[in-house]
Amino acid sequence: MFHVKHIWILLLLCPLFARSQAYFKLDDKNFTPHVPVDSSILKHVERELSRKPFTEQEKQFFYWSCFLRKNPDRFLKEILIPFTATFPEVNGKEAECLKNDLRGIGSSALFSFQPVLREVAIEHALDLSGSNKISHNSSDGRGFSARIQSFGFRKCVSENIYTGKNDGLLALIMLLLDIGLENPGHRKNILNPNHVSMGISIKPHQKEQRIVLVQILGCN
Repeated sequence: MFHVKHIWILLLLCPLFARSQAYFKLDDKNFTPHVPVDSSILKHVERELSRKPFTEQEKQFFYWSCFLRKNPDRFLKEILIPFTATFPEVNGKEAECLKNDLRGIGSSALFSFQPVLREVAIEHALDLSGSNKISHNSSDGRGFSARIQSFGFRKCVSENIYTGKNDGLLALIMLLLDIGLENPGHRKNILNPNHVSMGISIKPHQKEQRIVLVQILGCN
């Protein structure tokens, strides 16, 4: 369950070298999806994340991302449709596009944990948590490509950034909706079957009542 109280949400997208961002505000309501826990996904997440300490919301984000990949139709029926009914302000063209996308795809591989991508995500989330700006550029001026390469990662990779309420499922839903963006790049990154590994970090903002979530997805 999460409770959203008139909170602004910012999404920042960097698929390869494209960039876009959008703000959105949700009304003050509760949302509790009645979805049984998938024990096989839970075991997968526990196994993948056992090597490092993760917050509860980081684990939830990882779990729901894998749930989406395994069960796009269930995610549509049991999470997205109830969410758009609870928050009709999101039920526009982006929601309809997302619904169509989820109806048209099958299962894909669950995300595996990638330690290097996790370290890149931690570094950038910490950097952004002390700033009033949300950007794919770090405070020292490095762009996304330079940040990735500084960790020695050379495979194809994409980065999504969310800031807002500290709730893993809410963050995933808003990234998938891509409200206000002409190109649903966050969604494409998450649903892309070639993206099989993930690093994630959630850090509290040092000055404001919000978190910064950095998700980095990598190919084989």
